[in-house]
Amino acid sequence: MTDHQGDSPPGAARPGDDHFSSTAGRMLRGSADELDAAAAARLNRGRQAALDQLRDRRPGRAWVMPALSAAAVGALAVALWVSQDVAPGETEPLAMAAESAADMDLLLAADSLEMLEDLEFYAWLDAELSADELRAELEPAG
Repeated sequence: MTDHQGDSPPGAARPGDDHFSSTAGRMLRGSADELDAAAAARLNRGRQAALDQLRDRRPGRAWVMPALSAAAVGALAVALWVSQDVAPGETEPLAMAAESAADMDLLLAADSLEMLEDLEFYAWLDAELSADELRAELEPAG
């Protein structure tokens, strides 16, 4: 048995849908016409009661969802505003991230593919510079 659900996008009408819906509509109307008076009256009372409940909803609570939404948006705005304040000690990681991004742009440039062939050399050079910088920082202290 084959499954044809993948042939059309979800929600799209398939060839047999029109026939099915018209048959279902006819059957529903036919069964409604065959109801006895007591069942029809009971269904009508239930329908009217449901409609009355819908109309009787208190509009006093209509403000709750907009108010909660506004409060959530305000809290999010304050959180974003507070998180943008950068302490003086935190600027160094940001500068390092900017340098790393610049280095990545340099590595990913189309004309620097030769540089990628000597990647081990550049890693060694970076390690050597880091060791030299560490020695330079330790010499004045010692």
